[in-house]
Amino acid sequence: MPKSCAVVLVGQIYLDTILHVPHFPHEDHKLRASCKENRRGGNGANTAEVLAQYSTGTVYLMSALSIQDKESPWLKELQAMGINTSLCLFRENATTPSSYIIHSEQSGTRTIISHTTIQDITLQEFKDLCSPVFADSETPLWFHFEGRNVDQALSQIDWLRSTSLSHDLTISVECEKPDRTNIDSLMAKGDFVFFSKLFAERRGYNHPIAFLRAVEAQCRRGSYRICTWGEKGAFAVNTENEAIHIEAKKVDHLVDSVGAGDTFIAGVILGFSQHCSSEKQVFVDALRIGCQLASAKVAQSGFRDLAKKCIIPMMK
Repeated sequence: MPKSCAVVLVGQIYLDTILHVPHFPHEDHKLRASCKENRRGGNGANTAEVLAQYSTGTVYLMSALSIQDKESPWLKELQAMGINTSLCLFRENATTPSSYIIHSEQSGTRTIISHTTIQDITLQEFKDLCSPVFADSETPLWFHFEGRNVDQALSQIDWLRSTSLSHDLTISVECEKPDRTNIDSLMAKGDFVFFSKLFAERRGYNHPIAFLRAVEAQCRRGSYRICTWGEKGAFAVNTENEAIHIEAKKVDHLVDSVGAGDTFIAGVILGFSQHCSSEKQVFVDALRIGCQLASAKVAQSGFRDLAKKCIIPMMK
């Protein structure tokens, strides 16, 4: 994958309310929050924010939103970061999804409760949005699907691979939430497949490499399989089925783990898209960049200025 590719992140923007508490509350107990934050979130939006901090090509965000948010401050903030929102779809009589996040200061972990009634982007809408933008483009494309709206995502990926857009196309998929209907079907669609620790554990595995080898038959031939494992870093299997482990950088104090996985994905896309070959070392370097960025992320609140803390040499 050559550098300066256009990255399209297909997912859902959420409006997050984050309550910072001393420790996670017990059931039916009262607890006073030390701080309340309102933040724009969603996997794809988080990944886009990190990628946009590096001058590597256009970053597009595709999401279904409420028409009321077309002129919202947070959408304008994304645009000011350099994120292209022209692929967003605005629905009448809809409410942009929201999440409520309880962040424990004691452990640094977070519990997320989300709510949405908005209809995700359909196959036809996907075609209508992509065709005018990319039909005559010669720029290499990287589409990342965050692992929701699964049945439509499967059709959208099949359409991408069947069109002229597939001439220089990389597709990555995220299998984070193990209970989503038909989520396992996405494994076969990605050149890169990102798994969460929870996903592997729910499938009965307590070691990431054993899990990644077990799902080989379900994945696209020649794909890269990656599983993040918290403070132990990232585990992966390359196209030759060789196991790789990149340790996470030690963090003195865990500040904010919200979006750490999204930041890791941004790092891998960033690292891989900066090289002109697909040699083994390229993949290792990309994983290392992902872990480096994720460690920097959990040591701070939000995503601002990560590029200043993680200066990544761009390959020619």
